Amino acid sequence: MNKEILKQIKQEYNELHKIAKGDLKEIEELEKSPIVQRYKYLLNIKKSFDRVDDCYRQSHIFGEIINKYGNGLIEPTNNLWFWFLDGSVSKYEEMFKTVLDETDKDRIVCIYLDLENSKKVIVVPIEEQDTFEAMHKVIRGKRTIFNAQDRYFNARYEYFNLCINEGQEIAIRTMLHEENCRLEETKKVRNEELKDLNDYLNYNLISQEEYEKRRQLVLSKK
Repeated sequence: MNKEILKQIKQEYNELHKIAKGDLKEIEELEKSPIVQRYKYLLNIKKSFDRVDDCYRQSHIFGEIINKYGNGLIEPTNNLWFWFLDGSVSKYEEMFKTVLDETDKDRIVCIYLDLENSKKVIVVPIEEQDTFEAMHKVIRGKRTIFNAQDRYFNARYEYFNLCINEGQEIAIRTMLHEENCRLEETKKVRNEELKDLNDYLNYNLISQEEYEKRRQLVLSKK
């Protein structure tokens, strides 16, 4: 063999022998390099996409971003809250694996999650819901999505997408505008529903106010 080949063999032997003995100093020094760290970071991203179909790659991107930053890292600054659901204290404790200082476990409360940080949760007695929502920016997400967690993720996806591509101010305005549009649509549907109630109310000899109380009680228990 020529000298160059022998030199290469000796070098590889020495490297293998060094690592076999547990001498990892060179590896540890290399891992401190910003270039190596960047390479490993990008390589891990590439590997994560190898497991994702093309049609799901965009949602995968936002899933990664939201899971990394939206589940604890962000300190919220926009006072933007998502109405998660209304339910009993016991239901909240079961869902969020926590215990409230409330003896009446059947009491109905409103649960709000910060749109930027899912770890920020506020529980409000249903009697104080209007006051809370008057003091905060509140959205409810797409009402066609019945699962609360899916609605929350869908709203966060839209919000983070807008923040990245349009900026925070436009993102907030857009989310609040969409919420107002949904509220108006809900009012229209409700008004149409109430038009057909007259016969029902007269037949059952109850006032519209009493009907509304019963209706809200049913809704609050869903």
